[in-house]
Amino acid sequence: MYRKILVPYDKSEPSQRALQEARKFLDMNPDAEITVLSVIEWHDYNAETFKIASRFAGVIGDDLDMNIISKVSEEAALEASAAVARDMEAIIGDDDRISVAIINGSAHDTITAYAERGDFDCIIMGHRGLGAVRGMLGSVCYSVLHKANMPVLIVK
Repeated sequence: MYRKILVPYDKSEPSQRALQEARKFLDMNPDAEITVLSVIEWHDYNAETFKIASRFAGVIGDDLDMNIISKVSEEAALEASAAVARDMEAIIGDDDRISVAIINGSAHDTITAYAERGDFDCIIMGHRGLGAVRGMLGSVCYSVLHKANMPVLIVK
């Protein structure tokens, strides 16, 4: 039986169903724990390309206040994190066996890397239902299914 479960969460209906399915494992195994992982790809306002594009657009000049830019980036990350936490609050409730991790990155690579680093037994994730064509084009579900070194349960 799986004891340490990772549930990628992106606020979609399939990810909500995956989280609800993962909660069933808690009923079957009192020692189980779930980590809900939300991967948010927020903009890096300190990136050199952002600075160059901003100068070309006339938004900011040569005198960049890196403190202000850094603060904008932090505020955007906090706002995105809070929105995801609010969205899943109704599903999670106050169960202390469920934790939430919100990190920056590309979902395709971040989910499997996080699962391997955290030594998870299983990944339970929602399927977008976009068919084989979307899978060939690089859906997150398809990517995780093929990259993960542990069982992956896809919930429709």
